Amino acid sequence: MFLRSMQFIRSLQWRLVLIFVLFTMALMLATIAILNYYIPIFYYETFKNGVENAFNRWNISENPTREEIYSSLKNRNDATLVFMVSEFKTLTVIRKNTNNIVFSSDSSYSTDNEDQFLNEILKSSNYLSALARGMGSDDSIVRSGDQRYFDYAREIGDFILYFRADRSEWQDALGEINEIIWLIFLIAVALSLVLGFLLSKTITGPIVDVMNKARKIASGDFGQVLEVKSEDEIGKLTKSFNFMSRELKKTLNEISSEKNKIETILNYMTDGVVAFNLKGELIHANPASKRMLEIEEFGLDFNEFSRMYDLGVAIEEILYLEVFSTKEANISVKDKFIKVYFALFTDETKNAEGIIAVLHDITEQHKLDNMRREFVANVSHELRTPLTSIKSYSETLLDGALDDREASERFLNVINTEADRMTRLVKDLLQLTRLDNQQMQWNMERVCFETLVKKCIEKVELSASEKEQKLECFVIGEIPEIQADRDRMEQVILNILTNAMKYTPEKGRITVYIGKIYSEVYVKVSDSGIGIPQEDLSRIFERFYRTDKARSREMGGTGLGLAIAKEIIEAHKGSISVTSELGKGTEVTVKLPVCN
Repeated sequence: MFLRSMQFIRSLQWRLVLIFVLFTMALMLATIAILNYYIPIFYYETFKNGVENAFNRWNISENPTREEIYSSLKNRNDATLVFMVSEFKTLTVIRKNTNNIVFSSDSSYSTDNEDQFLNEILKSSNYLSALARGMGSDDSIVRSGDQRYFDYAREIGDFILYFRADRSEWQDALGEINEIIWLIFLIAVALSLVLGFLLSKTITGPIVDVMNKARKIASGDFGQVLEVKSEDEIGKLTKSFNFMSRELKKTLNEISSEKNKIETILNYMTDGVVAFNLKGELIHANPASKRMLEIEEFGLDFNEFSRMYDLGVAIEEILYLEVFSTKEANISVKDKFIKVYFALFTDETKNAEGIIAVLHDITEQHKLDNMRREFVANVSHELRTPLTSIKSYSETLLDGALDDREASERFLNVINTEADRMTRLVKDLLQLTRLDNQQMQWNMERVCFETLVKKCIEKVELSASEKEQKLECFVIGEIPEIQADRDRMEQVILNILTNAMKYTPEKGRITVYIGKIYSEVYVKVSDSGIGIPQEDLSRIFERFYRTDKARSREMGGTGLGLAIAKEIIEAHKGSISVTSELGKGTEVTVKLPVCN
């Protein structure tokens, strides 16, 4: 309660009321003080002027005798003496030379106290001034016991006329005036309290409204508008507040929009972003970073994060080193390879505020690098074997084997076979290069897919019969035409059929299905061959990849057939897939879009 009272008293409204009341009180007190100061002076001047006027009209000689003064005053026949001598005014006549009292109308004078009465008169500054200059000049109140009065002295001949005006003559009037003034004072204070409250209300009311609206804005309610009730400073303040409210709402909406954009970008970007402040505390970690690091919640500070993944960066480098260059680090998480980039973010004055770690998944790049290295090694290996054979047989022939016709023919047949093998390898490599660089010249035309597949089957029927393999073809429904390069598509089908025949033992079964599903035609080649291990299925379309390298090489394959087939099929906007089970056979499916 006390605190609320203190807050109430400290409010601007009641300060204004208090100031208004204090100003009114000060003004009224000053008025009272001035009136109480000048009213006695006014009465004194009136008293003195009245004495002088009466004295000037007094019918008496310039140098009267004692008897003349005494007789005139005693009889009071002159009406002018009524002003000089009355109920509240007294006159005492004193001879200058002897200081003897000639006449006195003062009730406090008697022959018994003449000396005391005379001593009081002799102390008067007005009396002394009259002795020196002929008349008094001091307007101060004289005190004698309990009495207070004004006095005045005037010289006439050998006598000093000493006048007194009792304070009670004007004191009652002054008291009544003071009572009226104090009543006015109380009324003025009450009115100032009311008017001050109303006036302060007109000032503080809009300020309180602004304060309440500002609190609502601070709590997030930006739809606050104040009514403009005047064109004065308060009205201008209200307009400024409304403008500020609109601009603040607009600015915060823009900030919120930008924040949502950034959060959306961070949440859906494929790269991981982890931000720390200068204390090393986590600020933000987007979902991609958690997926890459395979953690549900990122509860590490910067140094713990650095130590866990051996990044070699400490937060102290940012705090104590003047220059911090961007750093990179490579980490591995299970089967993933991640590159981490570190960068500072700063404030407007370029002072560091924290550090950002950007995580980029380079697993595919790492795999491609490995595949590239493996491709180079495979090409080298594939070329080295036939070259070694050609070199060794050529040297044998040069060393004298030419004379042995049978041996010469055998060696030359080996050299020819190895040369053919190298030719196929180079031809396949050139074709892959053209496909990779999109330099292949396609001869696209409308092709009957069923006829194309059947012609390919006819070309391998002889080879199948030699191995006593059962080759069957089934057409399901009506097969529409496709838009394709006939020769390239035939190359794909033949490659799939020859692979099925190679890896299917004698008296095995190879079945071909031709059909249509929705807007695609398909050919499915199923065999009862040796099958492919599950761990190799995902890599069979890689270049030079063989499940059984020695056997594949003996069968004359280059290891590029399926890779070329996949490139050709994808160039036709189709797809190729393989399913297999080791020891039970393989099924290859090619799907192609039909003509519109």
